[in-house]
Amino acid sequence: MRKIRFKGQKNTERKPCEGKEFFLNKITMLTVAVIAAIAPWIFYCCRVGHVYVDIIIFDGFCLTVFFIMIVNAAAAVVLALLRIKEKISLGNDGKKEKICYIAEIIVFSLTVLFTASWVACLGVMGAESAPVAGRMAAKSLPVALLVYGILFFALFFPAVTNKKARTAIGTVCIIAGIIGLTAAIFPFSKYEFVSDPMVIDTGEGYSVVFATTDNGTGYIEYTYDGDTYKLFDERGGRKVNARIHSFNVPYEHLEGNEYKVVSTRITDELSYGGRTGETIESKVYKFNRNKGEENKYLCISDWHTRLKEAYKATEHTDGYDGVILLGDAAPGLQYEEEAAEYIVKFGGDLTKGEKPVIYARGNHETRGKYASELGDALGLGDYYTDIKVGNRRFIVLDSAEDKEDSHPEYGGMADYSAYRERMVEWLEGLNAGENEEVIVICHDYEICREKELSERAIKALKNLGAKVILCGHYHEVGFGEKEGIPYYIDGGHTDNGMVVSTVEFRNGEILLNAVNGDGENVGSYKIS
Repeated sequence: MRKIRFKGQKNTERKPCEGKEFFLNKITMLTVAVIAAIAPWIFYCCRVGHVYVDIIIFDGFCLTVFFIMIVNAAAAVVLALLRIKEKISLGNDGKKEKICYIAEIIVFSLTVLFTASWVACLGVMGAESAPVAGRMAAKSLPVALLVYGILFFALFFPAVTNKKARTAIGTVCIIAGIIGLTAAIFPFSKYEFVSDPMVIDTGEGYSVVFATTDNGTGYIEYTYDGDTYKLFDERGGRKVNARIHSFNVPYEHLEGNEYKVVSTRITDELSYGGRTGETIESKVYKFNRNKGEENKYLCISDWHTRLKEAYKATEHTDGYDGVILLGDAAPGLQYEEEAAEYIVKFGGDLTKGEKPVIYARGNHETRGKYASELGDALGLGDYYTDIKVGNRRFIVLDSAEDKEDSHPEYGGMADYSAYRERMVEWLEGLNAGENEEVIVICHDYEICREKELSERAIKALKNLGAKVILCGHYHEVGFGEKEGIPYYIDGGHTDNGMVVSTVEFRNGEILLNAVNGDGENVGSYKIS
């Protein structure tokens, strides 16, 4: 096997400086340079977890570390080049060599420290948020490869003198470039629906929501009263190019009726023209809603990306007529695909597109860049509404965030206090009906983090005759009272695994049962 020789490298062995061979080795410094150069990029991708570190140490600590990482990476690259090009000699203990040796020790130590720092940052983020860093890395990968590729070919590639090695490196880069360019123009990934649609009761009708594996347009098609309807997901007449699509359909158009959804992949959207890909069509779904006095809902909260655990727990429930999602699907919503996977897919898998979903937003769905777009994507306005099903009335409320708006976690993007004020004013404007069974659905039974608003909300709910508040947030199964109104905490992801509940309305009673992934009943309550 022929070894790769660098420019200026001689075949004769030199006597290394005793005790310094490790740091003076070309391969060692080249490895340090690579790791040091990658560290700022990975650390930047982990910035979701920086806020927690900055709170503990000082605001701006992580940004300071980031810039020091860049300086360290530049120093590591320079030192690696000096070793590879033999600008400093292994057998010389001169002043320049001693300075470089000290610099190498410093760079090596900092690189180890910085590598440990981004690993620790991932640890702080945990199993829920760490995938966000992966998504950030994937989205910035083309730019990172371009930058590192330019550095390699400008600085290190000229030092490779072996012709076969140069040919191999050049061939691999050309092939990778061709594949990358082709994939950017003609996507290789399969285009398909991520799940069956999810049908959300908005209080004014149904929002049929579906998601795909890539961006595209979408429409729903059904026949009602002899007329065929084809409704596109559009804004102001222009079709929406996204992964998630929603369509607002009147109650009577969907109940007891069939529908299907269709999507066309969009590979290029331009000011003039564009390019489309394949079109996919779903099966035909038959939507039904049980409006009788006796029915059962599957109730789930705080699944926090743990879909497999949640699915396992739901296997021990059956015969439910609808699903109540109480929020906290993920640690935050930085990207559309997170909402597609942890909300739309989850709701679609549980209902198969044929049962209604009642959705209450959790405090974690208020975080991240995509959080402000979630409502439009799901076909919702505000996240509070009034749903009437027969003589049963669901009041859906939104507790939003659980900390003050100025908290660093929100990055200056929170104005939930004013939002909750508007919600309570809306709630106070509702009128009680006759012989209604009022069920309150909210992520947190406190309703609002502001004491005054919480008291006003509870008073309004008492005036409406609320029978129970279904909630989550606390990651436990519990039952209690809030100013005379019973509340039930669903469970969600707990220390003992995922817990889901069924809420059954039968013979004038409300039966609440919680079950874990092993099928064990972990709580039963009855409200007469």
